[in-house]
Amino acid sequence: MPIPAVLSLAAAYFSLVMAAVVLLRDKRSFVHCTFAVGMLLFAGEEVCRALSSRAILPGDVIHWQKRLMAISGLVPGVWLGFSVSYARANYRETISRWYWFLAVLVAAPILWIVNFRSSLFIKSVYLQGIERLLLPLGRPAQILQIFFLLTSVFIVFNLERTLRSSTGRIRWQIKFMALGAGGLFALRIYLATQALLFSRIDTGLGTTSAVALLAANVLFAVSLSRARSLNTDVYLSRATIQNSLTIILAGTYLVAVGVAANLARSLFPAQPLPLDAIIVFLALTGLAVLIFSNRLRQELRRFVTRNFRRPIYDYRSVWMDLTQRTTSLLETNELSAAISKIVSECLEILSVNVWLVDETEQKLRLAGSTALSGVQAKELENAGESAPDLIRFLRHERSPADLEEKEFEWPAQIMRAAPDFFRDSKMRYAIGLHAGGELVGVMTLNDDRVGHETLSGEDLVLLETLAAQLAASLLNLKLSGRLREAGKVEAFQTVSTFFVHDLKNLASRLSLTMQNLPEHFDDPEFRADALRVISASLAKIDGMCSRLTMLRENVDLRVAECDLNQLVTATLDEFNTDLRATVERKLRPVPRTLIDQEQIHKVLTNLVMNANDAVNGNGVIQVMTFHEGNTVSFAVTDNGCGMSAEFIEKSLFRPFQTTKKKGLGIGLFHSKLIIEAHRGKIEVNSAPGKGTEFRVVLPVA
Repeated sequence: MPIPAVLSLAAAYFSLVMAAVVLLRDKRSFVHCTFAVGMLLFAGEEVCRALSSRAILPGDVIHWQKRLMAISGLVPGVWLGFSVSYARANYRETISRWYWFLAVLVAAPILWIVNFRSSLFIKSVYLQGIERLLLPLGRPAQILQIFFLLTSVFIVFNLERTLRSSTGRIRWQIKFMALGAGGLFALRIYLATQALLFSRIDTGLGTTSAVALLAANVLFAVSLSRARSLNTDVYLSRATIQNSLTIILAGTYLVAVGVAANLARSLFPAQPLPLDAIIVFLALTGLAVLIFSNRLRQELRRFVTRNFRRPIYDYRSVWMDLTQRTTSLLETNELSAAISKIVSECLEILSVNVWLVDETEQKLRLAGSTALSGVQAKELENAGESAPDLIRFLRHERSPADLEEKEFEWPAQIMRAAPDFFRDSKMRYAIGLHAGGELVGVMTLNDDRVGHETLSGEDLVLLETLAAQLAASLLNLKLSGRLREAGKVEAFQTVSTFFVHDLKNLASRLSLTMQNLPEHFDDPEFRADALRVISASLAKIDGMCSRLTMLRENVDLRVAECDLNQLVTATLDEFNTDLRATVERKLRPVPRTLIDQEQIHKVLTNLVMNANDAVNGNGVIQVMTFHEGNTVSFAVTDNGCGMSAEFIEKSLFRPFQTTKKKGLGIGLFHSKLIIEAHRGKIEVNSAPGKGTEFRVVLPVA
């Protein structure tokens, strides 16, 4: 059997084994299933290559190469799904957005190949016996190679983003998986480029793919030995996405491959196998492993420290990096995660966790981690029943505590609750996060430092500095939260004052009615008046409550085609007996538009009531409709008291801001929300003593 066929069958066998291992670990996981399907496709490709290399007649070679290309057409869609879901904390949301796109990526190449199967290859040319042929590509196959090239770049791009966003133990667990898959698709970029440059496929390059797949399987095995599951939480930052290197380096990579390939050919001119591409792939994969090696970075740092008498840490750079990465963070979880990553990178400790002390000082809540999954946070919080003992100790202890010297039950409880994560390392250090005279949290570090060395004095000083900065930032966020809550309480007190005042007036009126009821109960006119008073009072209470609910309800639109003039007419007819002001209607022809009639009815009702209050029943209210371009609008104008420019700018559409003596300042706030939900706008033109005009502009569709 030819050597290329042996290598391809070996790669197919180990790929099937890898797919089976991953499926056995978690059959229900989307990431596990996608990886397993991807490995099955790789195995199918290698089987086709093996059969192609064993074929003697050119027609048989083309037969198996077409089937190889058909299987390759399924690879991009499956592995792109893996690349956007592997180690991503929010992969379900991403997959739900990309579902149809991924389906098209899977189906389109197959339909293309089936439709143009007779014109994929033009002919065959012997290059080196029957073991190596050149297959010139037809136009459909060249377009397919462009598709393979672009999707491979995008897959490498996604894997690189995931790897660069990870840190600590998570990076230690996933880097060989990302490097293995990324290396395979980097090689596919090279092969697709070669096919496009020369408009042909060299069957001898199949050996390169087989060797690459064997090497990738080794990397996959190392990754699975470090983590039993492919489900890991990595959150991508915007900076990582914007600064991704894959797109920039794609062209540089191809140039480097070409130079290295020419060098290999000059060194091994008589080599029957495509050794050049194999050497390039293995060299670049090895280089990537070294670049992402924490141990190598630590050894280089120590070398510089020993030989150039430089401090281990550049404190200025660390502080600048800390400030840059945390200044814009406004959530405690984001801040805690960022600090834990910085500590992990500086001290080369894979597992760093930040826990926050709750208000009762009885529990520690996981807020940021480089090792533990966010889905385990609640489970770990409930498991740590002995947290008060550790909290009491760290409240008075400023320096890091070595948990091997001081025994606490809380770390043991946490480690028992997450045995997979603490299988290879244990909690070793704990330091309290002190700020403003209180303990706001605890930072814990495992004994999984690169090189397995204990923390030196310089390491501890840096840890204390970073912990102090984290504590100060957490306290600032905590105080900001308290201020926001205080603002909400103040607003509630303001609303309560309005309610008490209005309810007191209603209660007084009802009280007078009830006092006179026994004496005048037999008078029909009195009974009718009493019923009107009670009914009006209940209506006012109900109205007050409904206006308050506007502040917390989301605007849920139910749009339908509507004639705006009919809606305005029907709304104004409801005020015939209630308004003391004169209402003038100027309704111009307008097209039918899609709006929520009930919500726009609320807006118009509120504007008319405000106008009636502004003129105090003695003025004129004009209601007009307009059609301008792609918009329809209606305006409510009064000749009342008007508003100042300062009030319009600072207070008009804000809740609890009003010029009325008995108003709550909620109506216009809610009206603005309704209009913006329609993707429209509300305009106001007013001046003191000159009246006010409100104009609502809505899109036609």
